Amino acid sequence: MAVIGVSVVVLIVLAWFLWPTSKGAAPAPRDRPDVDETELEAAERDVQEAADEETVRDWGPGTGQKPLP
Repeated sequence: MAVIGVSVVVLIVLAWFLWPTSKGAAPAPRDRPDVDETELEAAERDVQEAADEETVRDWGPGTGQKPLP
């Protein structure tokens, strides 16, 4: 009987953690007014057209690197 009770509690806790919520979801970039769409598209195009991995570096807040010239 205790095993069934523990199993039910574990399932309830898992369901609670895995239940989808819209509160925690980040807004899409197009829904954010502080995102410059042209800069975002240019950056994505640069990454897709890059010759190799070394020509595209990660830069921005928290990376400690400067943007490419």
